Amino acid sequence: MAWKDTDDLRVGDRTREAIRRAIFQETGGLIWWGTRLVLGSWFVNTVEIPMALERREAEPLYPIVPLFVDLDPGKRADREAVRAALGERGDDFLDCNGLVRRRSESGRAFHRRVAHRYLRDAVKALAAGVGDGAATVTVAMRALSEPSGQHDLSFDWRMRIDPEARSLAPGARELIADALATAREALQAAFSAPSLLLDLDLPLPLAFLVGYEWRVTARLRLAVRQRTGISFSEIEGDGEVVNPPEPVRESLAANGPAVLTVSCRDGLGEAAVRYAADVGARELITLHMPGLLAEPELRGLARACELRNLNNRGIDKHLLVLGPSALAVFAGAAANASGTVRIPFWDGSRYVEPLIVGA
Repeated sequence: MAWKDTDDLRVGDRTREAIRRAIFQETGGLIWWGTRLVLGSWFVNTVEIPMALERREAEPLYPIVPLFVDLDPGKRADREAVRAALGERGDDFLDCNGLVRRRSESGRAFHRRVAHRYLRDAVKALAAGVGDGAATVTVAMRALSEPSGQHDLSFDWRMRIDPEARSLAPGARELIADALATAREALQAAFSAPSLLLDLDLPLPLAFLVGYEWRVTARLRLAVRQRTGISFSEIEGDGEVVNPPEPVRESLAANGPAVLTVSCRDGLGEAAVRYAADVGARELITLHMPGLLAEPELRGLARACELRNLNNRGIDKHLLVLGPSALAVFAGAAANASGTVRIPFWDGSRYVEPLIVGA
């Protein structure tokens, strides 16, 4: 869960008290964005950094991570500039292990390298705290609401999607997939068989992407915290399975992709027909179980997707999903060796820009 002073201070808060509360109660570490400009910030140098070092003294595992953007601690002049800005705490701060932007490294590449390193270290620290037994790691993933900060790991993708148009920002898919892959590798390294409880507020295509990146071959055991009426339940990815009825197949006049719909409740109906016509589909395959599904039915429906069969036939494929997040996650988790699939977003009235998974 990230906290940024300029964005997350509550209106009307006393600034110094709010920063202290954030550092001592609401954050798991501090990242210092080291530029020549920040060296001139009285508040950062005399309030934020000393408070973080104070917490570090009380809690030696509290990470303080200097990121040297246009400063180099290996250069004497830059070290002295940091010491001059921080005063008597300068040496304590410079003793914290950080990262230095490489000479030829773009800002975007540096951001990504920092995120990789920080996430790996966070997972490693989490594993040290909970052990590798039966503990479950709770993971929040948000694109449509703010994370609560009460989970072991939080992914906040609100800035990567337009919530009304359901369109992703340029490069968002790659960044999200990269974050999921980095977390997967960190979890695999830290735990022998990671057990994860996912708390999602995502469009269904992104929920499918989560399952695909953390699919069954990755040794991650997934469960989804799912709203059921006015309460919540935990839907396990493993367990008894009830298979759905055979899919309904309709051959169409065009020569385009196959459109596969996987749904529960009332089904997709005319929306799927319109989409198939829009993309010039050759076939419409409908896989449906009506009503609200019990866990075994939901798992069976998710695993019955024919993506691999379509891929083996060399047919381009589009997937439409209607149901709870768990259905999309588990369908993604089952989609091993299924090739590229396009999953369009629903903007409330029609299907729009597809998310491409497996490319």
